Amino acid sequence: MSGETIAFVPPRYGRGVVGGAEIHARMLAEELHARGWPVEILTTDAVDINRRESKERFALELEVVNGITVRRFPWDRTRLTRRFHRLERKITEGKRVAFSRQETWSRQLFCSSELLSYLEKHAQKYRAFVFIPYLFGTTYWGIKTVPEKSYLIPCLHDEPYARLEIFRHMMHSLRGIMFNTEPEMELARRLYGEDIPGKVVGGVAFHPYRGDPERFRHVFSIRGDFVLYTGRKEIPKNTPLLVEYFCNYLENTGRDVKLILAGSGSVNIPVSFRNQVIDLGYLEERDKRDAYCAATAICQPSTRESLSLVLLEAWLAEVPCLVHGDCAVTRHHVERSGGGLWFDDYPTFHEALDLLLDNPDLRRKMGRLGKRYLLENYSWDAIEERFREVLEEGERKRG
Repeated sequence: MSGETIAFVPPRYGRGVVGGAEIHARMLAEELHARGWPVEILTTDAVDINRRESKERFALELEVVNGITVRRFPWDRTRLTRRFHRLERKITEGKRVAFSRQETWSRQLFCSSELLSYLEKHAQKYRAFVFIPYLFGTTYWGIKTVPEKSYLIPCLHDEPYARLEIFRHMMHSLRGIMFNTEPEMELARRLYGEDIPGKVVGGVAFHPYRGDPERFRHVFSIRGDFVLYTGRKEIPKNTPLLVEYFCNYLENTGRDVKLILAGSGSVNIPVSFRNQVIDLGYLEERDKRDAYCAATAICQPSTRESLSLVLLEAWLAEVPCLVHGDCAVTRHHVERSGGGLWFDDYPTFHEALDLLLDNPDLRRKMGRLGKRYLLENYSWDAIEERFREVLEEGERKRG
């Protein structure tokens, strides 16, 4: 007899872990737990999977985080060989790679043999395993270990990795897929076929919060208009492009406006603009929400999003959002809601920023429309019901 517990399986989990998929897993697991669902987390002891040389790891193999049992397993610290990097290069260049070599690449990417062993030995203790996101070895090999109880929140992006044959096979082998948005599901069906199992669940929702904009300005000595970026500061998130465009905008207009960066990672800021482009580093939750409420606008320049928690959380504060037009998901949010604008290049970035800065009434209108869209489309009640539907549909197929 199978158990009733739902196990979420992200690559990392814990206080201070930064990353969209990891935050997504934590928010969904904690909400379901609060609603009475039996939930556990099965994960690795990794703190930062992007820094393989780091010896930092979570010390506790078993921990309770906000009422949820977290079981951690050591991740396989394989040295990335020249062969791995050659495979990686061929994959990112879109070249043909044999199925077996794709699997070799996936195993070295990030995996845990002890986690896989636990899944195999204790599968009957759990009702379902919900893996997130699609890309890591913990997900691919975990689903391969317990396909009959596996579900996936893919956090899928339009990228070379998504076109690998191993992921097409994986998408057809599990019980159900929980997509965050319609564009993400459409991408998956273009890549893997219309017959893959699953539906749009909606990702996560947010409970209303009250921020204190004046507190934020006082604590961080910020005056005047500012555009806010929150998230990882790295090339895949297009943060260097945002800094480049914003510095060009300052140089071309001479306007008194700032770009405030918050989150993990780092980005190069030209010396001559460091009074107007300010990196605050990682912000605690209260500071981040105060920042949303104080911001003139939010900019999310990433082209690889499956949901974008930043947009949803910012719209709770009724702040307009500026997004990259090449990201199907964030542009979909903005077009459907009317809660912001998008840019395709520097001229359209410049034009959009002028429009937002010069029109406070328009900003307020966009912010209100964004919040209405969020509340209408991303409620915990609806997400819980759709989550339940995917689980039950997968169970019926299993018989």
